[in-house]
Amino acid sequence: MRDYKKASYSLLLIAIIALFFISPQIFQRSLIVANDWIFHMNRYYETLMQIQTGHFNYFQSLFGFNQSGRVINAMYGADFAYFAGVILAIVKNWYHFELILNFLCFFVAGSSMYLLTRSAKLNNQIAVLCGVLYMGSPLIVWWTTTQGFSGMGAAFLPLAFIPAIRMVQNRAQPIQPLVFGSIFALLLSVHMFTTLLACMAILPFYITGFIRSNRKLHMLGQTLLSIFIAICLSLNTFAAILDLHTDTLIMPLDAAGLYNGGTFLSMGAMNYNNFGLILSLIFIFQFVITVTDWKHMPSVIRLINGTGLVFFIVSSKYIPWNHLTEHFPSLLSIQFLRRFSGITCVLLILGFGYSMGRLHHYLNKKEVKKSLMVGLAVLGLISTTSGWQLIDKQAQRWNSDTPLSGDTNAAEPIETDPVKIRAGLSSSDLSQAFAITQKPTPDYLPTKTNLINGYSTYSKEVLHNELTVTKTVTDDAKLKITWDSNQTDNANIVLPVIVYNHSTVNLNGKELSSEDYHLSDIGALIVTNNHKENTVIIGYQPPLFFTLSLYIKGLTFVVLILYASWKYVQKIRLRTTK
Repeated sequence: MRDYKKASYSLLLIAIIALFFISPQIFQRSLIVANDWIFHMNRYYETLMQIQTGHFNYFQSLFGFNQSGRVINAMYGADFAYFAGVILAIVKNWYHFELILNFLCFFVAGSSMYLLTRSAKLNNQIAVLCGVLYMGSPLIVWWTTTQGFSGMGAAFLPLAFIPAIRMVQNRAQPIQPLVFGSIFALLLSVHMFTTLLACMAILPFYITGFIRSNRKLHMLGQTLLSIFIAICLSLNTFAAILDLHTDTLIMPLDAAGLYNGGTFLSMGAMNYNNFGLILSLIFIFQFVITVTDWKHMPSVIRLINGTGLVFFIVSSKYIPWNHLTEHFPSLLSIQFLRRFSGITCVLLILGFGYSMGRLHHYLNKKEVKKSLMVGLAVLGLISTTSGWQLIDKQAQRWNSDTPLSGDTNAAEPIETDPVKIRAGLSSSDLSQAFAITQKPTPDYLPTKTNLINGYSTYSKEVLHNELTVTKTVTDDAKLKITWDSNQTDNANIVLPVIVYNHSTVNLNGKELSSEDYHLSDIGALIVTNNHKENTVIIGYQPPLFFTLSLYIKGLTFVVLILYASWKYVQKIRLRTTK
């Protein structure tokens, strides 16, 4: 009971720190509209409208993304998108919605780091410190200031290392399939790239645990069971990706170069690429400790520090990345090296917690131990202040003459009057936000020509299509488009709607096959001009295995909940009988 009370107070403190991080937005009543805001808010507006209208379509965008019918959420964390849609349905306001998501990002980051540190058997005060330090790391702050979704994925990242630590420390039962599988299913539901990084980072822990295990075959069996659980709980994600593999999709644009997105140490204030004074000192300290005390370190701390330092090097400007990409251009698909820094921050902060825990253990006087904890608390608060300043700087733009953040250069502003911008983004009609700015992001559009950059084509054919059309959603969750083809003398008409290989196309009551129409370079539907009023209905017909995947996912979830409840009851009974 005492441990639960400590944990409750600790999580309450983490919640207060999370409120501190978003306080600039609260005090200034400011919305931060940065580079990826319009992309992600279109995703959440889509799920909101599907929830409100009851017109559910897992694949097509029926309401968001200019009602273009393009596939986004099915390829990009659909589970989290529907969760966010529920929140948006409750608050009905972009400002409050952003505050809640930002708070959740900080709170989840701090509490997941706290849980990791406690599972590593460190004391409660050090666990809170580690949680606070991680909350103020650049990648977590990045979500609030730029809506970079890697930050939201990084908030859940510490959970992946809870089973990783167990693999090394528990030889008899190195893997708990329910915990291991559920954690990675959660990561998959939020951000695929973060999950891939987590898999890479826990590999050294797994190999070490396997070598040390007394029951290797049992460990392999538990590993396969963990993978099975993770796949079953994420089956809709894999089924959707498998369903779309017949299309050649435009993937997120490769970076022009990796060097500018690399991280580095600094003795000044933190920003998106440098770790700032406190984290830089912590990482340097961990490097020195690791090098000088390698032989005497427990194997788990070697793995933590060693893996963290490797990921730091990979994420940094200390490698000549631009020279490497000349020989290996596929590396440009990484986009931002800072994405790797989430692993660095989790592991080196955890390693620092171990170092401080050992120091605290060997100190004899209570006064000295108290001074150490006060000093560590000061470090944590300085680190949070650095992240707070970045958020405050972005929040100040809202009440300026340029309410949209300066990094929205990839977006197309529709409205330039700051008063109208603030009014549109504050309107109770959430769709007004998309009349302020738009972004011609071509992610996951189908292409027949291996098109790499579809920004200009999407802008021309969808966002700025000259054809006047009316778009509505049918009762069976399909997109209905009507237009008068007398508007144009062209032989062919490009409609602002996207068609995939498994899309269904009905023109004026007639079902069309793929031979009956043409598609543009980004999959926009092209029909022959008949100089009449026309109606086209675009749907999406996923195969049976996708529908089955939803049932399997739901059934797996119910079974695991029942099993976990049964195990908990058994545990309680065992305690009461002793």
